Amino acid sequence: MDTIPDRLRQRRQEEEIYMSGTKTDRAYLRRALEAADLNAVRIALYQNTGDPDLARLPSALQLDEDQRGLLIEKAISWLAENAGPRSLPEPPEALLRRLMNMATGEEMGDLEFEARREQAAFREFPFLVEWTGEKPRIPDGFEVAIIGSGFSGIVMAVQCELLGVPYFVLERQAEFGGTWNINRYPDIRVDTISSTYELSFEKSYRWSEYFARGEEVRSYLDHVAGKFGVRKNTRFGHDLKRAAFDEDRDLWRLDVDTPDGLQTLEAKVVVSATGLFANPKLIEFEGEEAFNGKIIHPARWPQDLSLEGKRVAIIGNGSTGIQMVGAIAEDAEQTYVFQRTPQWIMPRDKYGLPVEPEVHWLMDNFPGYWNWSRYMAGAPLFDTHALVTTDRDWQAGGGQVNQGSDALRKDLTEYIKNETGGRQDLIDRLIPDYAPFSRRPVVDNGWYRALTRDDVELITHPIARLTESGIETADGKVHEVDVVVTATGFEIVKYLHPGRFIGRDDIDIHEAWEGADGPRAWIGMMVPRFPNFFMLYGPNSQPVSSGPSQATWFTVWSAFIGRCLKRMLTEGVSRIEVTQDAYASYNKALDEEAAKLVMMTKEGGIEKNYYVNNDHGRVQVNAPWYGPVFQQMFSNVDWGALEVTTKTEAAAASE
Repeated sequence: MDTIPDRLRQRRQEEEIYMSGTKTDRAYLRRALEAADLNAVRIALYQNTGDPDLARLPSALQLDEDQRGLLIEKAISWLAENAGPRSLPEPPEALLRRLMNMATGEEMGDLEFEARREQAAFREFPFLVEWTGEKPRIPDGFEVAIIGSGFSGIVMAVQCELLGVPYFVLERQAEFGGTWNINRYPDIRVDTISSTYELSFEKSYRWSEYFARGEEVRSYLDHVAGKFGVRKNTRFGHDLKRAAFDEDRDLWRLDVDTPDGLQTLEAKVVVSATGLFANPKLIEFEGEEAFNGKIIHPARWPQDLSLEGKRVAIIGNGSTGIQMVGAIAEDAEQTYVFQRTPQWIMPRDKYGLPVEPEVHWLMDNFPGYWNWSRYMAGAPLFDTHALVTTDRDWQAGGGQVNQGSDALRKDLTEYIKNETGGRQDLIDRLIPDYAPFSRRPVVDNGWYRALTRDDVELITHPIARLTESGIETADGKVHEVDVVVTATGFEIVKYLHPGRFIGRDDIDIHEAWEGADGPRAWIGMMVPRFPNFFMLYGPNSQPVSSGPSQATWFTVWSAFIGRCLKRMLTEGVSRIEVTQDAYASYNKALDEEAAKLVMMTKEGGIEKNYYVNNDHGRVQVNAPWYGPVFQQMFSNVDWGALEVTTKTEAAAASE
């Protein structure tokens, strides 16, 4: 049988022949372009040629057959003569703006242009900051401690490398990866296309699949860390227990559990990059001590576990629970899916498919194609803010949330009906009663269809207890199982756990948060009385909509810290700290803006949403602003919100 690996091997051989110069095959080029993102092809070809015919073509989704054929023929003719492994410089601003407008088919404003101009990644290190003048001398003892070596920790380390600032990374695990290191459950993979998950300073990485598996993400992070010098400064098996600010010396003292015992390290600046998904949420069930089977959280998945012939219960239907059902059902004798709250689950084009070798060839040999393909991959994220805010006029006219949200809701409802084969017993239990995008969107990897299998059963009765042989639900029925998988997510409100952070005046950050209304920060990064301390993926740091991909936000946040480091070094700054007034006014504005979000309404299912801290009735994860507005807060630093103390001032204050 002709398998996918066989076809891929054949295509790679054809690519090697083509590149050797013995075969200039238009058929190969045609196949490459047929598999490509034609919008990216159009923009890259226009950037290379200035052909006015290309500027007159509509976006790829609106191309008719004649226009599509014209575009492909033009690209074949140009590539046959000009293909080769070279990159393009960043276009002049006017041309770049025109290309970006052509890409999305609409004129963007200045705010959007500034936010998106680096998305095509023409610069070597997009978003990150470098020295533009003479680099100042780095004082002895000036080091940055980065806690965690997932995506954000690695990006922050690369920012330090660019500035030549000494740093070290503390990682409690044995390798790079962060949440991708601890999560190794069946069929784990990214749920946004791989090109939006990559870092913009690592160009044309050859992802094997359009939606990379967890193992490949770990390999990618290891590759990036090695290539950009991070590995040499990373200390694995180092678990931060306590960090305390020394007010006399203006530095942090870090108590770290290491393979050689407890050690105390020092750093001028501390950056927490422990992420949002570091602490599994472990649910205790009545009767679990009597259960004779295994209870497993996906973040602690045994790599030697076989589910062949087993009866398996999967509790939870968030991203993790939904991802694993298909793979588990293939091995298990019987799979029970326990659902508390239905999710809006969305299809993704090319999910589970390999990236064609021809597309890899285009990435390497069509100048500008990689840049514009990654730009177009992120484009659907640019204009989603209307989906997450309420339209009172629309509601007054009988609508549920707003026009776009209601239209999406209708489409997704039809998708559920189609994927379940019209089974009303499933449809009635699978359609949510809240608006799309109120909760984190979940990608369908065949979950709906898996529920139609004879050996998969959807259970929506609440769990009452565990028994010796299985799970008893509130209707009194016992479902006999051998393995219980608790896909119940993470303790996302426990920012910085399990480490302790002690700021000025011996204030513990967790106690400060618990004594108020939960974790808060200024722009998600800084807290009063914690000088020289920054958080990546801190409270309310994840933009709710209309911004770049999450991987890009890691660079945006790290660049903000880079700007602070530059000021510390150029002006002899000893402390940098957000003021109490700025912190309070920012969070007041945040709460007012968050009140406009769908997730904070009944239509958004506020009472069952992990984005919302229901103990305090406030958004806990997201920044509520339109993405480009939020992004400006990092690129245009509000120095008036920060108290900056120079070494001279600090010395005078201590006398």
